[in-house]
Amino acid sequence: MTFGDGDGAVPPTATAPRQHRALLLAFNHKPHDRVVALAERLLDEGARLDVVVLSDTNWAELAERPGVRLFTLGAAEKRHPLLRAERLVVTSGPRKVAGGIGRIAGGAANGLRRRQERLSRAFHKRVFMKAYANVRPMVLSKLATKRLSELDLDRDPVDLIVASDALSITLGWRLARRYPQVVATTSLDPPPLAEITSRA
Repeated sequence: MTFGDGDGAVPPTATAPRQHRALLLAFNHKPHDRVVALAERLLDEGARLDVVVLSDTNWAELAERPGVRLFTLGAAEKRHPLLRAERLVVTSGPRKVAGGIGRIAGGAANGLRRRQERLSRAFHKRVFMKAYANVRPMVLSKLATKRLSELDLDRDPVDLIVASDALSITLGWRLARRYPQVVATTSLDPPPLAEITSRA
């Protein structure tokens, strides 16, 4: 039913104010207390909050709150060609060779298998992971960029992007370039969303 003022005019329809939306990039394995506090603050301000994480393991409590969506990258990172190649060359390949020798030589090869596992772990920690740390932010950024369609930032823009740790800064920078109208920051104490949107 429509109501006019007698001359056929229909009053303008009141539209609900747009709900704020924020994107939090948090790649540390265990979120820092200040990152969780920021996420809770944004939710308390009434925002819809998307959080891009490596694993949702330590986000269970926050994930239960309405308005939160978690996007995980950990499984995609494990499937990345660099990590798959390292596992093949350093872990699974040598393990198969040692296992084959063990079947031929019997119990005498147990020491060889243990040494191979120790060497593989040491190489992974001391050599590979140190080298991988230099390119990891770029790898994670590319993996996240492939999933941007799930975030739907073109149709439903965000008001704020926060890169909360060193690993997420590359992705934050890429998103800031792609969406220059959005406030992007590394600060864990950004202005209130109402203030950000009033400047736009």
